[in-house]
Amino acid sequence: MNNINYLIHLLILSLLQIVIVDNIHLGSYFYLNIYILAIFLLPYKLKGVPLLLFGFLLGLLMDFADNTVGIHAAASTFVAYIRPRLLQLTSTREELEDAHGVQGLTDFRWFLKYSFMSTLLFNVVLIFAEAFTFRDILITMIRIILSTFISMLFMLLYYFIGIKRAQK
Repeated sequence: MNNINYLIHLLILSLLQIVIVDNIHLGSYFYLNIYILAIFLLPYKLKGVPLLLFGFLLGLLMDFADNTVGIHAAASTFVAYIRPRLLQLTSTREELEDAHGVQGLTDFRWFLKYSFMSTLLFNVVLIFAEAFTFRDILITMIRIILSTFISMLFMLLYYFIGIKRAQK
């Protein structure tokens, strides 16, 4: 994917998150976050400090929009940090060398596994940082699971509408 297409996806995901998704209230058990898909779409070769900085700045933007105190920045930086390891865990070396952003998302099973693991870890960090206690661990775990599934549902909708359709 070239830089222009990636910037368009980044802009669309950020605007969708800030303007639409943040105004959808599904109750206190759900956090709906689709902006982290922008981290998933980055080329595999982007590693190290630029990747961490991108994750931090993207999370900080969402913190400013949601008026939160760094929980999105912490969670998205964590996802950016573990991204190379998750890619190695879910892919073979040949698949990784051929993957370039959106073009690497042709295998739906791989994308589902990778994005589910990343979203789950993102929600673990986000919700534990927001709760900041282990007192109600059952409720926190329920919130993590429900938030992961609802976020995955909306990310898959974007995947099929925005990414797959654009590849045709």
